[in-house]
Amino acid sequence: MTRYKSCTLMLVATAWMFLGYSMEGAQAEPFYKGKTIRVLVGSGPGAGNDIRTRLFASHASKHIPGNPKLIVENMAGGGGLRTRNYLYNIAKPNGLTIAEIIRGTGLQHAIKEPAARFKADEFNWLGNLTTAQAICIGAIDRVGNSLEEAIKRSKKTQLRDGESSSASTGAAIGKLLRKFTGMDTRLVVGYRGGAKIDLALQKGEIDLRCGFVWSSAKTRKKHWFKRLGSKKPFATVLVQVAMTRHKELSDVPTLIELAPNESWRAVAEMITLTYRNAYPMLAPPGVPKPLVKTLRDAFWATVNDPQYLADARKIGYLEDEPLKGEVVQNLINKIIATPEASKKRMAKLMGYRKSKKSKK
Repeated sequence: MTRYKSCTLMLVATAWMFLGYSMEGAQAEPFYKGKTIRVLVGSGPGAGNDIRTRLFASHASKHIPGNPKLIVENMAGGGGLRTRNYLYNIAKPNGLTIAEIIRGTGLQHAIKEPAARFKADEFNWLGNLTTAQAICIGAIDRVGNSLEEAIKRSKKTQLRDGESSSASTGAAIGKLLRKFTGMDTRLVVGYRGGAKIDLALQKGEIDLRCGFVWSSAKTRKKHWFKRLGSKKPFATVLVQVAMTRHKELSDVPTLIELAPNESWRAVAEMITLTYRNAYPMLAPPGVPKPLVKTLRDAFWATVNDPQYLADARKIGYLEDEPLKGEVVQNLINKIIATPEASKKRMAKLMGYRKSKKSKK
């Protein structure tokens, strides 16, 4: 940890001691009273995690003692990498900056992503808005109606896979799909968030995308899929990223099923586990423990709030499975603990020939 960061944490801890979260012999005024919490979203406006975060922020205040104001701010870039680095190295650990960053934090730490300047297990994980089954989809007029057809078509015309960055989880899935099936694809990167990738698919700039969460697809792009009732379908599901097949995608293979051997299966399981922690919320390292508890309790109360759930259903989120902060912390630790050989294989797949240690 840098000297600046260490000094900042010491000052925060000292101030906390003097100001006190609670006072002996008297009832302290809630810490968050009259304050504003900045909620960062690691993607552009309109993406699935942006929609979910804004829904959460609209209900969370009443569950936080002091009822602070929550302001959502988009910070797109690098599949969430920009926000992760900011939260770890720049954001003050005072409980007034939290974030929702699309899955991948644990993975980037585990494979020693060169641009990752954070340690995933040092963040304070507040909870996960929902687990997810990810999918790869393609435009029907370019990939056909199935994975088999897409593979055949790619032999004649290379397919373009649109992602936010080469280090994103979507890109990792796309590369594994290419490795496992021989489908001829190339990455097209630089799109700031899922909404931009969707638009590129519609405009014909790309032919497919990976890492699209199925529940988000049903909410935002229901009219794209025949299996969801569309009479003029635009896209088809090629593969799903899940431990077992989703009931609505029973005819679509999982990435794990496609793995050619046990060694590659471990890599596929690593990315699948990453998607279980699909929409996590987190705070910087060093936030005082009483505030972490307050934020974790508020998170869990919010995602179980009847009004929040009613509004989620109106949007189309019918199958959410939120996770508590402690569970998310364990998931992150499990990803980091993946056997070294599998982590190196994933790192090499993503272009990191010589893995470097994460910088602080």
